[in-house]
Amino acid sequence: MSDPAAPASPVAEGGPDRLFAVLEQLPAVVGVFRGPSHVVEFANPLYRRMAGDVPMLGVPIAELFDDPENRAFVDQLDRVFETGETFHGDGWRGIVAGEEVFYDFTYVPLRNTSGEGDGILVFAVDVTRRVGAQRALEVSDVRFRALIDADVVGVVVADAERIAEANDAFLTMAGHTRDELEAGDVSWRRMTPPEWAIGDEHALAELATSGRFGAYEKEIARPDGRRVPVLLAGAAFEQDPLRIVAFYLDLTERRRGERERDILLAREREARREAELAAGRMARLQKITAALSAAISADEVAQLVVEQAVEALGAAAGVVVLRDGEELELRRHVGYESAVTEPWGRFGVDAPVPLAEAVRSGEIVTVESVEAWEARYSASVAGVRQFEALAAVPFLFHGESLGAMGVSFSRPHAFTAEDRSFMLALGRQCGQALERARLYEERAYVARTLQEGLLPDELATVPGAEVAVRYHSISDGGKVGGDFYDLFDVAEDRWLLAIGDVCGKGTAAAVLTGLARHTIRAIAMRDAAPQDVLGFLNEAMRRQVVEGSYCTVGCATITPREHGGFSACLASGGHLNPLLIRPGEPVREVEVPGTLLGFVPHLELEPVAFDLEPGDALVFYTDGITDARDEGERFGDERLWAALEEARRGSADDIAEAVDEAVRRHQPHSPKDDRAVMVLKVADAHCDGS
Repeated sequence: MSDPAAPASPVAEGGPDRLFAVLEQLPAVVGVFRGPSHVVEFANPLYRRMAGDVPMLGVPIAELFDDPENRAFVDQLDRVFETGETFHGDGWRGIVAGEEVFYDFTYVPLRNTSGEGDGILVFAVDVTRRVGAQRALEVSDVRFRALIDADVVGVVVADAERIAEANDAFLTMAGHTRDELEAGDVSWRRMTPPEWAIGDEHALAELATSGRFGAYEKEIARPDGRRVPVLLAGAAFEQDPLRIVAFYLDLTERRRGERERDILLAREREARREAELAAGRMARLQKITAALSAAISADEVAQLVVEQAVEALGAAAGVVVLRDGEELELRRHVGYESAVTEPWGRFGVDAPVPLAEAVRSGEIVTVESVEAWEARYSASVAGVRQFEALAAVPFLFHGESLGAMGVSFSRPHAFTAEDRSFMLALGRQCGQALERARLYEERAYVARTLQEGLLPDELATVPGAEVAVRYHSISDGGKVGGDFYDLFDVAEDRWLLAIGDVCGKGTAAAVLTGLARHTIRAIAMRDAAPQDVLGFLNEAMRRQVVEGSYCTVGCATITPREHGGFSACLASGGHLNPLLIRPGEPVREVEVPGTLLGFVPHLELEPVAFDLEPGDALVFYTDGITDARDEGERFGDERLWAALEEARRGSADDIAEAVDEAVRRHQPHSPKDDRAVMVLKVADAHCDGS
């Protein structure tokens, strides 16, 4: 094509569309450029794809491939255009779409009909993969040589029995000299211990089928008797006769590191386990402490602590004994057979057993095995020792042992410092809880005694009527309530009924309750009307009670009528209105106006008089009935009236019990306030009234 007499290019003639069609199908990069600026006249699909599928025709090639890395291609185009000489290049590097590429290419000058150069035909083949493979081979060879020379990895060339070549790293690893190697005395089979030979056989089988074997571990036996753990892999570069290149990696340091790692991991796991155990026990101790603070009796304390201790320590059984003078009384136990515990219901503080020793010494006593038990205690208690190990923990309060807890284990048990710390803290918390329970029980006893003194020993009998009372006091919680009731005769065939609720609780409430009840009795005995009784009580309260104290009182006199039934006269010092149950009518409220007692100096109370017919029932109650709450919801008037409707045909006792049971179902836990209900029911007409 450099011959000036050569015919013009078919492309220049512009006629041979068939040639362009062929170029379009070539699996190579083909382009035609015109003029010194190398304006693109033709580019086949591969060329267009290489340019990023942007419009190419009519654009100088330098604008399409403007990366500096591609400048050499453009410069070579300039030289071919100027010289008119064809150029061949192999493996030229360029950048396309930001990626490194390599091409073998040819630039062919094109001439017009006058023989002058006017363009260039470019033909190029992508050899990026070939160049990459060559580079990888070169890098691999360099690395292989470096690996052999570095003496880090053992490299050997071997046949089916012996090692023919090896680097110094392998000889050092295997404990052989180069003289032994050159003499043919180094056999890879002989240096493999019998228990590892199966791995070698599998490797040879892989070589026969695939020409290589994957990495596997084994040990090699050195002449000095020491074994070296190795990881090896290899490939066959000849099959007949078999020639293998293998790589050995010494795992001694890795194994040592793994052992050290395992030790550290074991220590870490143990530390984590101890930390989790400590955290769990601390959380449990806080939970136990909170539960103990709510315990109000020694038995509750004993039951709670023995159950929690057995679970927290992973024990098989537990027992709690409490001190009673010079004896210890078994109060609670779990996990022991009754035949074992029955003989030890009570025993002396001086008994030769761990629990007694813990109480005497005020220190934790541990017995970690059968041998330790037999060496420390007499055989007379062998029947109790049905477990292998035991710990006895004293319950201390200000240095005094109030009792002890024992936890037993079915196997020998080494008690850790954390075990002892937990048990000691638990023993102290239990000691404090026992002291609180003792004080609580003493206060409750005083409150019950005082409360009982504020209530009548018995109620008067009213011929022709039934009377029933249900009363619950908060005195079991160590407090004295303010509800009271009474029924007594004030004259022949005349009785006075009273029910009241004193503001507050405790000693002040007890004083006011006693004043109210005894004042009512004293004034009523003068045959005073109900409103006069309450007026006198109001004055007495204002004179003798601290300012701000008050109470509500409902009062009624009951007088039999000649032809049956009773005449009633009611007065109220701000108390809840009584409820009337009358046969054939719905339950209704008897409105009795009145004012709280203790507030104002002069009361104007209006009595309410009405007749009680045979079968009628009059129900008095305190606000502890309607204000009883279950998770915030009041018992209320509707539930009270429903209970009365349900029991209306029953006796006075049936009615009182129905109200009490309904409140108890609504508020199953200890009441926060006293509650009292008093029912007077007139006998039916057919009854004799006796």
